[in-house]
Amino acid sequence: MNESNVSKSEHLVQFAPNGANQNHNGLSGTDGLSLIPEEYARLHADIERAASPSRCFVVGVTSAVYGEGKTTVALNLAGTMAQNSEARVTLIDFNLRNWDMQTRLNLESVKGLVDILEGAEDDITNILHKTDLDNLSFIPAGRAAANPSRLMRSSRLPEVIDALKMSSDFIVVDMAPVLPVADTKVMARLLDGVVMVVRSGVTPREIVNRAIETIGSDKVLGVVLNGVETAMPKWLQRYFS
Repeated sequence: MNESNVSKSEHLVQFAPNGANQNHNGLSGTDGLSLIPEEYARLHADIERAASPSRCFVVGVTSAVYGEGKTTVALNLAGTMAQNSEARVTLIDFNLRNWDMQTRLNLESVKGLVDILEGAEDDITNILHKTDLDNLSFIPAGRAAANPSRLMRSSRLPEVIDALKMSSDFIVVDMAPVLPVADTKVMARLLDGVVMVVRSGVTPREIVNRAIETIGSDKVLGVVLNGVETAMPKWLQRYFS
């Protein structure tokens, strides 16, 4: 795989997810359930505190099950990190079973991460897209993988992450949910930390507990309560005491 001098493809991605409502600072929200900008800024600050200034920090965004808003959180988190700092941020769509994120960003038939991992594409610069934020790049999934579990264990995967680390300060990875997709735990080995997204009032606490324990509570940086602006409930606090 070509890793030298990673640059970006010429396609400029407009960083406004398709179908989302724009708020005052350009970040996206859907159906009124996304976090307010200040909450993303606090999450950004928490990640900065966990990171080392001397190396790239890789953070995954996941959820216990489908439908909890993790892709919206990943999009807005990456956008916040790029807008509020000079850090070089790369956003990766690592949900290899669908391509919801690139649809939101109005990218349809493009090469992506799946092509690199399956060997159909060898040059990572051909899948790395510029956005209208100078310090934010995006790598789409490209298409659904024929065998996602096999790709998750591909020797090419750590090579891709290592190549991107050379040109990034932070990498935000939109992952598949933990419980329906067993490979998410495999991917967690390559991450420095994980943000768990929970749909407030919807996801049962035992389901969230199982997801956190599957990833490993030591790997979880924090829990995002999507759809509510209240403090973390007591039953979650034990993971972060």
